Amino acid sequence: MLFVAGDDDPAAVPEDNIGGDEAQFEGERVGELPEARLDSGAYDCVVCNYVLATRDGVELTAELRDSHPTLPIIVYTAMGDETVARDALRAGATDYVVSDETENSNVEDDEATALRRRIEAAMADGRESQRIERTAEAATQLEKLTRVLTHDIRNDLSVIVGWADILRNSVTEDGEEVLERILDNGRKTLELTDVARDAVEMIVGDGADEIEPTYLNGVLHGTVQDRRETYPEATIELGSVPPCHVAANSLLSAVFRNLLNDALSHQSGDDPSVHISAERAGDVVQVRVTDDSGAADARREAAFNNAELGSPDTDISVFLVETLVDAYGGDVWVEDDGAVFVVELRVVD
Repeated sequence: MLFVAGDDDPAAVPEDNIGGDEAQFEGERVGELPEARLDSGAYDCVVCNYVLATRDGVELTAELRDSHPTLPIIVYTAMGDETVARDALRAGATDYVVSDETENSNVEDDEATALRRRIEAAMADGRESQRIERTAEAATQLEKLTRVLTHDIRNDLSVIVGWADILRNSVTEDGEEVLERILDNGRKTLELTDVARDAVEMIVGDGADEIEPTYLNGVLHGTVQDRRETYPEATIELGSVPPCHVAANSLLSAVFRNLLNDALSHQSGDDPSVHISAERAGDVVQVRVTDDSGAADARREAAFNNAELGSPDTDISVFLVETLVDAYGGDVWVEDDGAVFVVELRVVD
């Protein structure tokens, strides 16, 4: 703990009594800031009087806060008033402590104990602020890394899938099945990069921003058209959609894209088929994504009953769908033994 003392500030507790036997810190008294040691992280907390030799405690606090945003700073003085307290806290002081000027050893001991507690509390807050800052910095770096990796992987996979597709007319009949497996796995991995990108956007990017009225019809038509291009062999039918806006954001298309991917990729046969319908019921609208194969899929029920990353039943796309819909104030579930996805969204017209 660094004590920046002013000779003209008659605070009751001298710096050599702040540490005490019970405190978890050592105190050091100075008249001016040792900038080099502050920059090295030598101090966990700064306590300063208001009346100092070359400036006041509010000015010192403002200067420290600019260069050390998470360092706990306590202004401790017998010379302040409500205006000084307000200015100190506005300048970034963690706490403001008023000293009792009474020359009494009992008062000094009691005040020393109280001040130690305030210092220890400020240090605890400072450690938490530093932890949050480190976590935020790590999240930012992780976001950048994920975006770069997703972009690079997607580019390379697109080249691989493109070259593999060119080989269609060059392979023998025996090689066609192998080529189709390469193409199928390449496309699935490309879809996974989309999911990863959307998940990053949802957690740390713009996707976590405010919910806004989103035109459902436009989102569904755009998503269906996109999936038809991705799955040219599939039949994707879109029924009538009530003209309404729902509580969502730009990532609503990711919800339906992932549900369509799941419905199409888990059907057997060469001609997968999915039907989408939407119906308004008062203040909500329900969108149904139906796997036309009619096959029961217990996997989907298990996934949406336990949509947590790390669960053996949950992949990242299910987690993304569940998390987004929940953020929108809606709900998602499966019906008919897993053959139908139902997404319920709030209407905000």
